[in-house]
Amino acid sequence: MEKIIYDYRKTLTNMGLAVATALALTTSFTSCSSDDDDCNCSGSGNTAAGVIETKTGEKMRITEVGNIRYSYNDNGTLASFGSTSDPYEVSYNPFTITQINSGNGYSDKDVFSDIRTNSGGYITRLSNKYDYEGTEDEEHGTGKISVSYNGNGNITRMKGSGSGVYIEDGDKEKYSSSFDYVFTWNDGKLIKAVYTFVEDGEKDVETYIYDYTNAEKNLTLQYIPNFMSVDDNDFLGALFCIGYMGKGPSLFPSRVDYISKDDEGTEERYYDCIYYTNNDGTVYRYTGMTSGYIAYDNVEETTPKAIAKRASATRSTKKSIFRNIHNRFKNKTSVDK
Repeated sequence: MEKIIYDYRKTLTNMGLAVATALALTTSFTSCSSDDDDCNCSGSGNTAAGVIETKTGEKMRITEVGNIRYSYNDNGTLASFGSTSDPYEVSYNPFTITQINSGNGYSDKDVFSDIRTNSGGYITRLSNKYDYEGTEDEEHGTGKISVSYNGNGNITRMKGSGSGVYIEDGDKEKYSSSFDYVFTWNDGKLIKAVYTFVEDGEKDVETYIYDYTNAEKNLTLQYIPNFMSVDDNDFLGALFCIGYMGKGPSLFPSRVDYISKDDEGTEERYYDCIYYTNNDGTVYRYTGMTSGYIAYDNVEETTPKAIAKRASATRSTKKSIFRNIHNRFKNKTSVDK
């Protein structure tokens, strides 16, 4: 098999952490002393989400990562995040994340509830309910996700399973999907991530192998999209980037080797990762699996309470996490036919 080599300057491909795949920083977030024990503060969220401490000791809050925008309440909790066309709104007690979008005869609602965090403020579980209704079709689904961490606050596993039904002209298409992400760490470095997607006996496996040759220190322990492939529609990836999924690696990966295996064969790619940092050690620009910029505000400065939403005239391409996995296998079947 010939190995395909991609130059990040010519091909910046989003492979979708899907979930994350995704994909979090947290040196200044509270330290994690347990794997996944829920704490009584789960309903209040994490006031340190999005906050990093620079090498000069200054605390900064992340407001933009690529095309993802973040806003915060006066008490520091996350208020909203995502693209300007369809951001997620965050509420507390109970901790709930909701996205509502409508236009041209359709409406869809994506809700994440029963969100639990551990003593480090990292999410350990959440439930998902998705409802779409249009003039000619509708879709409904549910799912659950669990997340675990090691003693250093690094994510070690994320598992999810869900089911749904798509209805068109009276015909019902039922589906059930699952994913399992396993992360391997060594001395604070993320060595490998293996993502397994399963539906109706079919399986896709994506493997990400990280290289640290001439790697620079990740002083703020941030997760950066260029080694995670986070885009503006990546719900879980957006949470990684602000620390809700644990601490990032102690060094910035200098390269990512990507291997995809399914019933149709094997595909390999690799991506060089480059980071552009400010004097305080924060990353402001990145290239690799994806490219973009990161923006920050001083924690003491006032931040907006909501993202200025831009109207969307057509149905959003954003679907539920488990519907995306279902489409992954459905699209392959359509191509085969």
